[in-house]
Amino acid sequence: MPNRFSRVSLERLAGCHWALQDLCHAVIHKHDCTIVYGKRTMAEQQRLVAEGLSKTMNSKHLEQEDGSAWAVDVAPYPIDWNNTKRFYYFAGMMLALAPIYLPEGYTLRWGGDWDMDNDLDDQTFMDLVHFELRKT
Repeated sequence: MPNRFSRVSLERLAGCHWALQDLCHAVIHKHDCTIVYGKRTMAEQQRLVAEGLSKTMNSKHLEQEDGSAWAVDVAPYPIDWNNTKRFYYFAGMMLALAPIYLPEGYTLRWGGDWDMDNDLDDQTFMDLVHFELRKT
């Protein structure tokens, strides 16, 4: 049986930019995954910053000018937070498919390599499930 998103994952993904939705729908055909977070309220973001799970109140998970979230937290399913190798492998798929599914003029930024320099050891905050749209 092919992989597919649960009802909860679809609800979380629905608030995200259409390009992120397209990308996630393409990725799930290659690797089972779940949407951990899509669009957040200001209260949710404040709570996550207070808990140290997010570092900014200027999050792309918050509603952007177009009304959607420009970030999604997506994890390989089933989630094993201790098996970081699976998150790196999954991020590779997301990043490889991004140029195919994102519109021209957009790139994907990953929370495991914030500066996108391919050096994974220079990060001060690892957010291996975080992917966000960026205009180039």
